[in-house]
Amino acid sequence: MSGLSVSITIFGGLGLFLFGMKIMSESLQMAAGDRMKSILSTVTSRPIAGVFTGIVITSIIQSSSATTVMLVSFVSAGLITLQQSVGIIFGANIGTTVTGWLVAIFGFKVKIAVFALPAIGFGFFIRFLNNERLQQYGEVLLGFGVLFLGLDVMSGAMKDLRGSEGVMNFMAGYMADSTGRMLLVVAVGTAVTMLLQSSSATMAMTMTLAVHGLVDFQTACALILGENVGTTITANIAAVGASSDAKRAARVHLLFNLLGIAWMTAVFSWLFVPMVDYVVPGDPHAVDHAERAVAIASHLAAFHTMFNICNTIIFFPFAGVLVSLATRMVPAGRAADPDAFHLKYISTSLISTPSININQARLEIRHMAQIVLEMFDMVMDVFHKPTDKLGAVVEEVGRKENVVDRLEKDISDFLVRSSQQNLSQEQSQSISAMLHMVNEMERMGDHCESLLRYTRRKYDGGIEFTEQAMKEIDEIAGKVREFLVLLNDNIMADRPNILPRARVIEDRIDELRRILKKGHIQRLNQGVCDVPSGLIFIDMLTSFEKIGDHAFNVAEGVDGARVF
Repeated sequence: MSGLSVSITIFGGLGLFLFGMKIMSESLQMAAGDRMKSILSTVTSRPIAGVFTGIVITSIIQSSSATTVMLVSFVSAGLITLQQSVGIIFGANIGTTVTGWLVAIFGFKVKIAVFALPAIGFGFFIRFLNNERLQQYGEVLLGFGVLFLGLDVMSGAMKDLRGSEGVMNFMAGYMADSTGRMLLVVAVGTAVTMLLQSSSATMAMTMTLAVHGLVDFQTACALILGENVGTTITANIAAVGASSDAKRAARVHLLFNLLGIAWMTAVFSWLFVPMVDYVVPGDPHAVDHAERAVAIASHLAAFHTMFNICNTIIFFPFAGVLVSLATRMVPAGRAADPDAFHLKYISTSLISTPSININQARLEIRHMAQIVLEMFDMVMDVFHKPTDKLGAVVEEVGRKENVVDRLEKDISDFLVRSSQQNLSQEQSQSISAMLHMVNEMERMGDHCESLLRYTRRKYDGGIEFTEQAMKEIDEIAGKVREFLVLLNDNIMADRPNILPRARVIEDRIDELRRILKKGHIQRLNQGVCDVPSGLIFIDMLTSFEKIGDHAFNVAEGVDGARVF
């Protein structure tokens, strides 16, 4: 086979491997992502529990990148503290080594085609069953088969490279036989992993190179160290535009692996690599190719696991030091202008895990609901004290209304892009509901601005409400505020069952509007108040009722009772 043919075959095999890994990881995340998100968001403050949480989640969803990106999202949202995230980061590094063991056991110890092709066949047809959960597991099986088919293609092509003197001479230039060259190999592993955005793919390539004798055991170990660093790039990209603590969590992940390489450099060739060789059966240095091929894959998987376990043991007592270093790397920025528009939780780009995107959007909707509540409170405050606050509040409410308008547009754009991902039926329904929720909240903001406009017209015209009218406005406003607080408290809850309470409040607002309008018309007929004040009073009642109507529509979306 010519050099060009070998290169194309390896490139195609890598593509198949990455595609299979993507299908398998995304399907596992769809099947278990919401459960994993729930575990992460309620993680205990005990660091050791965080380590085990990170191990379990990453082992299940087969992606340390997805775990750390999810973690950065929750730190940004304030659901997890920076200190709590450290243990989970340690655990994610251990959990990601499971992929290496899968490749070592299934990829090189048995004939891949025996299970790869049946897995592709069964997985493909399971996807057509009328059961969403089975469809997801069919996708997992399909991804598993494609992944190992790609590995088989790469492995077959690399057998041909073993006989090439030019290739062997080139690879000899990258042997980790000294500290300087070991660090060079680490840098190569880092660069390749950053390029592929998958430490699992780089790990599989490294094992394939080692199994076919293109790199020795020690050099393959150095490549694995670089892969550990390279995989941190995903979380650091996800932290762009996020809060300072989210950036710090990503930096902790980077520091953990960089400092791990620092101590490993001192013990790499004379202690750690020989220790792995001693603990794991088989000889990865055997002259006989068949004997070496059997042993080296499991040795590399063991090296990966043992390094991350040792790294966790070493740095676990110094978690606070890592947090301090990360804090110095990412100092607190200047306090943001509270009136300036900015998305607080949604990152600049989509994340490949739909459950994370949905969670970020929901957090942003809660942020939007908080602004609407603030607007309503400001309007009612100025209604009672127009001489003190009218000028400043008009400006501030106008700015907040602009923020709400921009949030509606940007959240909607984000949700539309998220809807184009591979979603479960429940996730698709959640996105549809949230699109309607942001639209309803924008209208609530408009009615808050209308209430301010009526208040300003009342003040500018020197119009006074009777004491009874003021009490009635306060009564209906109190119910509206109760509704807004109910939404704020439950937007992030999982199926909060707020609809019964929402229906009671909304019915009471409608009832108050009818009763108060009727009573005010009677006062007009009796000459207790004049027409201008009566018109403003009735307009305000209408705006209160409209806010209640839109709030009820949001409550339906929060409750999950309505499929939009």
